[in-house]
Amino acid sequence: MKTLEASATSTAPPAAVWALLADASTWSQWGAWTESGVEGGGEHAPGAVRYLVKRPFRMRERVTDWVAGERMGYEVLEGMNVKGYKGTVTLEPAAGGGTLIRWSSVYEKADPVTALILKLAVRDAAKRLAKAAAA
Repeated sequence: MKTLEASATSTAPPAAVWALLADASTWSQWGAWTESGVEGGGEHAPGAVRYLVKRPFRMRERVTDWVAGERMGYEVLEGMNVKGYKGTVTLEPAAGGGTLIRWSSVYEKADPVTALILKLAVRDAAKRLAKAAAA
């Protein structure tokens, strides 16, 4: 298994960071995606399937873990050349105020280009989430 980890600290409180993370429809506003949401307009909860679009990619992910205000887990169903990808985003109060965002992922196999894209995407998503919540 390959592991990817990134962290970022936001000056925003955990509730503000969670509000953005919990609403997939906002991901295209703070993330690198051009379109995002939950299939069928449903809510985030284990089993919900969300989509993320950034041409030429259209990814589908299933929510696997959900602890409101603290943690969200997911797995990639399709849309990238990766096998066994699972990610977790954890929020913790940061020392001195704000929120520590930890974005960690594991996967079994990916071609070198996809592996690089995943590494950069995890780092970028954590930083963008931190910045958007603070704005």
